[in-house]
Amino acid sequence: MDYSYPLLCASERYPHDIALIGRDEVVTYAELEQRISRVAGGLAALGLAGRTVGLLMDNRPEAVEALMALSRAGSVAVPLNPRLTSAELEYIAEDCDLEAVIAADDYLHVAQGFARVRTVVSLRADAGTDHSMAALRTADPVSVDNSSSAGDDAPATITYTSGTTGRPKGVIRSHRANVWNVVNSALGSPRRRGEEELFNLPVFGIGFLHFLLPALLGGTAVVLDGAFAADRVWRLLHDRAVTRTFLAPTMIARMLAQEGHEKFDCSSLHTIQTAYAMTPEARLAAVERFGDVFEYMYGLTEAQLTCASPDTFVREQGNVGRTMGVSRIAVLGPDGTRLGADEVGQIAFSGPSVMSGYHGLPEETAAVLADGWVLTGDLGRLSADGELHYQGRSKEMIKTGGFSVDPTEVENTLSAICGVAAAAVVGVPDDHWGEAVVAFLVGDGASVDVQAVLARCREQLAGFKTPKAAFVVSALPENATGKIDRARLRALAVERYR
Repeated sequence: MDYSYPLLCASERYPHDIALIGRDEVVTYAELEQRISRVAGGLAALGLAGRTVGLLMDNRPEAVEALMALSRAGSVAVPLNPRLTSAELEYIAEDCDLEAVIAADDYLHVAQGFARVRTVVSLRADAGTDHSMAALRTADPVSVDNSSSAGDDAPATITYTSGTTGRPKGVIRSHRANVWNVVNSALGSPRRRGEEELFNLPVFGIGFLHFLLPALLGGTAVVLDGAFAADRVWRLLHDRAVTRTFLAPTMIARMLAQEGHEKFDCSSLHTIQTAYAMTPEARLAAVERFGDVFEYMYGLTEAQLTCASPDTFVREQGNVGRTMGVSRIAVLGPDGTRLGADEVGQIAFSGPSVMSGYHGLPEETAAVLADGWVLTGDLGRLSADGELHYQGRSKEMIKTGGFSVDPTEVENTLSAICGVAAAAVVGVPDDHWGEAVVAFLVGDGASVDVQAVLARCREQLAGFKTPKAAFVVSALPENATGKIDRARLRALAVERYR
């Protein structure tokens, strides 16, 4: 079966229920399934079954339709981040041998600029391309039973990592892995029929599998409103009485900084899922505004999620909960042996939802896939009752003067100092220390006294943890999922640090 199967099941259970809510249209489950099957037939007629096809779209109903149709047609979908530069997108297109692209109007010029791409599919028939999704919707339908998918273990998607530490890698996921990902997420955080979930993460990321498809499997209507904008999210939460959403810490910070947000009623929200680094102060502010409704999560493109219950969000800062559904987690020592309760080691995932490997990178694949386990490169510990406590990313640990420094610890200390709204810490090469701790600071409105901040930091942290230099920036660079882009910060730190 291809990985559109969970959505087919939902369409048979809830044919007349609303599945997708866009800015300009509302689509029922039955309508969505009909569109998927016909577009899949059209893609197959174009000879794209088994071919690598990119998707260039923001969050909109057609993006779901296109990705599911590519799955049904047996194509290998490569969701592309429209925010990347032309050079970055061309790298990905070359890396995965992209042959066709389905693009929204705003990105047609980008798709048409790819050197090797022969086929560009637009949304509208009058967009100036040879093919359009509007035309493909008139093709003979393809059902799951006669899908041209090569099999459960055939590649379904190549999702490129965000590249926070270097060149992005294409994560190959099979149809089987994607189906299990959806089912596991639905089991770990069940949805309710008739409710509405606002999908804020981009459709070109792993959030499509972690959140959007599990919502549809459970009968929840998904609101797709383009790229995240704090003012629009407040309005949607209020006007539509949204019951569930995902908000990255950076999204929460922007929303709480929005003037007059207090007037918006968010009492319908019973679940907000979040992830990534978050200071204690930011957690308290979030709970004060939204209530104790936060499910703190941990996961990655290569493997499944863990999820903690809301009551741990403020009380246990590093608790990211238990694995979801049919998935296992372990904490491993340097020699690969499983560690005991509360021993810190590398987090590893196992189960049917993990990736097949990295596209064209056999050595990197072998380095992270070991005996059925995906090695995450992250540090954590498992409590006696099976809850995972995240301890930081081992690759981001800074080695300075023979000591290891966790950037999160330094960032939390800096962010708590008066005058600092946000902070990020990276390591840069240093002839004396090996690596030097360098900080980037965002002020809370007034100018930041860097020397005063560093002096305050020395009072609270050991000397080797205190930044050797700090620079004030207007904002911390982020990738599309709201994570701090440490690769860009490192490059900036190398330029500025002497």
